[in-house]
Amino acid sequence: MKSTHLHYLYRSLLLAVIAVLLSSCASTPKSSSKSTKSINTSKIQHSGNKGLTIAQIAEAMVGVDYRYGGSNPEQGFDCSGLVYYSHTKVGEQVPRVSYAQLAASDEVAKGDLQPGDLLFYRINGKPSHVGIYIGHGRFVHAPSSGKKVSVSSIENVYFKPRFIRAGRLYTDDDQ
Repeated sequence: MKSTHLHYLYRSLLLAVIAVLLSSCASTPKSSSKSTKSINTSKIQHSGNKGLTIAQIAEAMVGVDYRYGGSNPEQGFDCSGLVYYSHTKVGEQVPRVSYAQLAASDEVAKGDLQPGDLLFYRINGKPSHVGIYIGHGRFVHAPSSGKKVSVSSIENVYFKPRFIRAGRLYTDDDQ
């Protein structure tokens, strides 16, 4: 009799522990404050200069997670998804993948870079990375898996030797 009571007690205790563990796993994870902040682009000045606006939108995404195939701040970005998102926010229709963005862009001399221009890089022997120039020798990009959208220098020792060319996909009505 005592053994049955003890067995019942252990079993009840075990079920209570399992219930607590399962309820904590079922809770909704907190969303990162960075994702919420990055979605808010209302402070961006939508001037007549689309390139500057594109650069500001991209820069507002700094800190958003990298995600292969991602093209919005809720799911994350890959490099070409960041370009796609930033351009569509100003009404530009652009290709979705980096090699198509390279092919569709108008070449820009490195000395003539303007905010919003694209920087194309050869990674693993093929054109496969793109960033958005934001001025002062810096660009915003979604680097790779496990990282976040970030700002890098065009003089970065990794990117500088892999540079292919700069290009522009947007058209400014005022220029």
